[in-house]
Amino acid sequence: MIAIKISGLSKSYGGKKAVDNLSFEVAENSICGFLGPNGAGKTTTFKLMANLLDADAGEIEIVGDLRFLQDVPELYGYMSAYEYLKFICDLNNLGSIDSKIRETLAVVGLSDAKNKRISSFSRGMKQRIGIAASIISKPKVLLLDEPISALDPIGRKEVFDLLAKLRGKMTIMFSTHIIDDIERVSDKVIIINHGKKIADGTVDELKGRYLTNMVELKFVSEKEMLRFKKVFKPVDASSESGPDTLRFKAGDPDAEQAIFKVLVTEKIRILSFNVVAPTLEEIFIEEVAR
Repeated sequence: MIAIKISGLSKSYGGKKAVDNLSFEVAENSICGFLGPNGAGKTTTFKLMANLLDADAGEIEIVGDLRFLQDVPELYGYMSAYEYLKFICDLNNLGSIDSKIRETLAVVGLSDAKNKRISSFSRGMKQRIGIAASIISKPKVLLLDEPISALDPIGRKEVFDLLAKLRGKMTIMFSTHIIDDIERVSDKVIIINHGKKIADGTVDELKGRYLTNMVELKFVSEKEMLRFKKVFKPVDASSESGPDTLRFKAGDPDAEQAIFKVLVTEKIRILSFNVVAPTLEEIFIEEVAR
């Protein structure tokens, strides 16, 4: 079932398009990484989805209620974690307040800090209490705008551990410009630039769609490498890690077998033969640079 469906979404500021005819879908109870450089239109898209901005064109379909957490949550530092969540519950007329608060604090790993003032929290803890405030009403869709970009490694791990715990309980879409973040938890990736979608799919689908594997051969000497190049003539070959190492696109599925045949037939000596899988970073750089 589709939880989010965006069709032809557009938004301009002063004649400049921040979101340009954007369309995508996100499956229910999945985690979707929304990847793009700063200024790509990620925050504007989220604000349109959260009905904080009016679109110039397009349609937004969201199944169930939605909560949106901006990159720097607005928190009341003088409140404790428990008091803040009680305040959120009161605002939303939620029943069984005490049990909801305790359950939510446990989910975000802040049970031991329930009576501490938010002003004493680390950045990671503040991000988690912000997420707690967003999920206490058990929304169907959660939008997180750059939830980890300002965090240190410990804070980042805490937030990603939390996202993993929430997997399957709601549809989560989080934006980032940090590629490693996407591969850690995302079921699907949407890449945008200048407000336009330039790619979407699972990480494996994108790797298979946009890039071929690279073959890396390390020869016993430069002489052996030159012998190999005379016979095989690889496309887009480049020497890397020294004059005795060759890295090039594998090409068709039979390329590896053809390489082995050349090595054996010509008695070319190598130290290692590696197939290097493409990375999401390579896809991102290739697509955004276009």
